[in-house]
Amino acid sequence: MRKAIPLVLVGIALSACGPIPTAAQGGPGASAAPSAGPRYAATVLADAPAGYWRMGETSGTTMIDATANGNNGTYAGTITLGQPGALTGDKATAVAFDGHTAGATVPSAPALKVTRVTIELWIKKNSESGYGMYVAKNYFQLLNNSYTGRLEFRVTSTPDPVLVSSTILALNTWYYVVVTYDGTAASLYINGKLDGTHPAVATVPPTDGALYLGRRFDGFFTDAVLEEVAIYPTALSADRVAAHWRVATGNR
Repeated sequence: MRKAIPLVLVGIALSACGPIPTAAQGGPGASAAPSAGPRYAATVLADAPAGYWRMGETSGTTMIDATANGNNGTYAGTITLGQPGALTGDKATAVAFDGHTAGATVPSAPALKVTRVTIELWIKKNSESGYGMYVAKNYFQLLNNSYTGRLEFRVTSTPDPVLVSSTILALNTWYYVVVTYDGTAASLYINGKLDGTHPAVATVPPTDGALYLGRRFDGFFTDAVLEEVAIYPTALSADRVAAHWRVATGNR
């Protein structure tokens, strides 16, 4: 019996996303430059994320926050560190989550009590994992749309599934994914392009609670490789999302 998910979202009408660039070795596009890694990290940090986990660890269980906020997390379950990442450059590894026990947890922190939010990360799915979670906190979640290959973004509690992407994510392919929520509208970007947007129908309360990557507090594990996860206390503009994508792919 499939578990019900007691959270709902902001619904959005979505438009088709452009084609995904041909993947280069370890990266999202053949044009990726050798210095994409350090340039990309600097670009993310310039936009003041509340937490930024590059996930380039090759040993241990600590997931290091690259910001000055000190929001380090902890890996648990069957994770595999040191996997080939999406970016070339100084940090070229990512973390694989097994879809059964693996996850990372960041304890509750003042910087993560957001009412406006941007979720930014790189995703490579290994298999379809139902409602597998990529990023989850009390009142916002980015997850799979139940074996359809699409993504959902959930905000606040209601009984219906909502924000669903038009883009179907292929397996074993890197995608740059950004979701923004400014209290008036939700927007989803895939590979730097707007996939869809919709007026907001709910708010995000500034609550305590841990942040989870690769799972939710009660399960819903995802089978995927993740890296470069950032949470911002603001909604990044379309121009900033596009700028991050250009830097990542070496096309500034």
